[in-house]
Amino acid sequence: MNNYEKAVQKVKCSGLEQPCCCYGPTGPTGPQGPATVTTGTTVTTAPGTQATVTNVGTLENAVLRFSIPAGATGATGATGPTGPTGATGVTGPTGPTGPTGPTGATGATGSGATGPTGPTGPTGSSINLSIGSVTTGPTASASITGVSPNYFLNLVLPQGTEGATGPTGPTGPTGATGATGSGVTGPTGPTGPTGASGAEGATGPTGPTGPTGPTGASGAEGATGGPTGPTGASGAEGATGPTGPTGASGAEGATGPTGPTGASGAEGATGPTGPTGPTGPTGP
Repeated sequence: MNNYEKAVQKVKCSGLEQPCCCYGPTGPTGPQGPATVTTGTTVTTAPGTQATVTNVGTLENAVLRFSIPAGATGATGATGPTGPTGATGVTGPTGPTGPTGPTGATGATGSGATGPTGPTGPTGSSINLSIGSVTTGPTASASITGVSPNYFLNLVLPQGTEGATGPTGPTGPTGATGATGSGVTGPTGPTGPTGASGAEGATGPTGPTGPTGPTGASGAEGATGGPTGPTGASGAEGATGPTGPTGASGAEGATGPTGPTGASGAEGATGPTGPTGPTGPTGP
């Protein structure tokens, strides 16, 4: 309370109904109170120290910082009676498995006597597995057919892509013709230049093939004549006539020698591995 309020209170206490008129001069105007007051931090000080409130802001915007001493530690109270046992709580989740402990040392080998060997069982029937069909398909697969003990392994294999044809090697030079021997046959003269092809005459219709007569005995080889003369000029090739009827097929001639094998093309990509076939039954 201010001085005016204190004076009014004193007059009332003295029993006077009307206060006297002996007021002093009016004092100067005090500073303006804070516009805002907010609570700042609250710190705990040592027991027995003075509690304080400090404005850490400004006069217009006060921020109050409280320093409150901690209370002294009280005496330990008597132990209370044991309360009733609470209900069993729900079982918590199983914790993760702990690390595996080290393997113990191997125990000593027992020294018991070895029992007698049992009699040998009968020999089971052997399984005869043969290759069955091998075909080409889009995907690789395998199957087993047959009846015990004879089984067949059937395979389906994907066809690999055809490798590129290798380049044709260069033709080697033609070797020189060896000299003709000096036997009964005289030396062959040099072959003359080939003349221009003459016009081929019209081909007549092919007549029916007659029956083949018996082969006569070979006559004695006559003496070789003189040297071969130069080949005459071939006439102009004539127009091809109509094809006559096909005659009866003659006897098949002897098979000629097999030509050399060409170079192998590049190996195609390996197809995927087929599924494993079912395991056959175990013998007794």
